[in-house]
Amino acid sequence: MSYGRSVQFDDYFDTRASLRFYLDLAGETAGDVLELGVGMGHLLFEIAEQGRDVWGIDDSPEMIREAKRKRRNYYPGISGRSRLVVADMLSFDLGHQFGFVYAASSSIQGDSADDLRGLFRSAADHMTEGGTFAFDVMSPHNLRRTINVPPEERELPGGRIVIRFIAQSYFEGDETAAFNILYKEHIPGRTKYDTYREEAEMAIITPDVIDDALRYAGLSRKAMYGDFNKNPYIEESMWIVVVAEKTEA
Repeated sequence: MSYGRSVQFDDYFDTRASLRFYLDLAGETAGDVLELGVGMGHLLFEIAEQGRDVWGIDDSPEMIREAKRKRRNYYPGISGRSRLVVADMLSFDLGHQFGFVYAASSSIQGDSADDLRGLFRSAADHMTEGGTFAFDVMSPHNLRRTINVPPEERELPGGRIVIRFIAQSYFEGDETAAFNILYKEHIPGRTKYDTYREEAEMAIITPDVIDDALRYAGLSRKAMYGDFNKNPYIEESMWIVVVAEKTEA
């Protein structure tokens, strides 16, 4: 994904269901917290407000910069308990151990399913024994289609209105899906919209690929859901939501 000024809109289109899922899971864990693909940090900052020491990494300097700005403006009380780092999620070394590591909003769903092995191994290397690892990806059923997603509108501070348009294309031969994302922002007092465009590509990730990567990293799957309400995963599910544990070798 290429990021420009549109990074400021990401939090407003996040789902409340996923936010609640990870907040509740954080409450069931102990130790410090690490988010992979932290984005603008909204979820991580909410966990920090529960009194936890948190870290967030992202390979996008633009995202980390926006997250730091957001923390400064809206979460000043957690500055001493939160660290934000630009790092490669496939291979990172923070020199710290965490009781809860997670990746929300499909942030680990890159352009190759093979990347999961390295990412999961890096996550496991930073986890305490018995620590929890959780993440979500878009399901094969969700990605194996070519559609135009209905526009979504959000109201931002200051009366700004942003509309998001998504065109999704499925490429069967490569087992990937491509996204063309357009944001149209209306600012009060102006007659024209400002527009921002992003492009992304995602690999199709199956439960078998996930289980293989978990085993490779020394992680044990505890649960696999088809949504953030903890309904069982089935072939028609729109999401794959996984909770795993690091067990002793």
